[in-house]
Amino acid sequence: MKPLIAIIVGTEESDWASIKQQFRVIKNAGGIPGVFLPEGDPGDIVNIADGIVLTDGPDVHPYFYGDDPLPYIRSVDYDRDKFEIELFRLALKMEIPVLGISRGMQIMNVAMDGTLYQDIASEIPKAIKHDWDIRQTNPHQRLHGMRLKTASKVYEAIKDYLEVSSTNEVFIHVNSFHHQAIKKVGEGFKPIAFSIDGITEAIEREEGFYVGVQWRPEYLPEMIGLYKALINAARENHHRRIERENIEMQEKPSSGNEV
Repeated sequence: MKPLIAIIVGTEESDWASIKQQFRVIKNAGGIPGVFLPEGDPGDIVNIADGIVLTDGPDVHPYFYGDDPLPYIRSVDYDRDKFEIELFRLALKMEIPVLGISRGMQIMNVAMDGTLYQDIASEIPKAIKHDWDIRQTNPHQRLHGMRLKTASKVYEAIKDYLEVSSTNEVFIHVNSFHHQAIKKVGEGFKPIAFSIDGITEAIEREEGFYVGVQWRPEYLPEMIGLYKALINAARENHHRRIERENIEMQEKPSSGNEV
């Protein structure tokens, strides 16, 4: 059975081109994509989803990592932040795989007590340009390079689609549409990719599939491997869910009416 992958999107005017692209990639990777708004009870999503994709969107409100907003912060969605932080923590507790994309990675980091740079250009001297406008720049373009550790889930997922190899790190190029970035890495995460200015471009956890990437993988062909890794982890989660339900049914007390 194909696993259901919940794509979480904002209630603001959404980037439907990106959502359609997410649909295509998840379907091509072997999953069943479904769109969910960040409303209601996050528990309803974790009760049915085999995997989750946290998508891009507005800035994460600095309230959630203990800061006040600087003048450079852009639009925020407090309710979406709160919903997705709770959703990620529930997913982690229930061992549901999560792929965080751009803002989604930042949400995962903040959910585990990490912090963010509110604006790269004003807070990091000599930073390269990260905040390309996706409405004006073709998202399939590769806009800057980064170092990716080979001892990582991300590398293992995409290595067969790359034309480079190395012992410790590989240098690849990605797209880039963000002005915020990880400052302090959240508890349990490790950084596994870096741009030339030192900004963390990807994080992951040792156990399970909890991966965050700062770029937009849905537009890069080699990143199909990342989605396949998510689908495989989601499929395993689906099987675990069925096994747990079977065990619970077997352990359920008898009504005593059997003859």
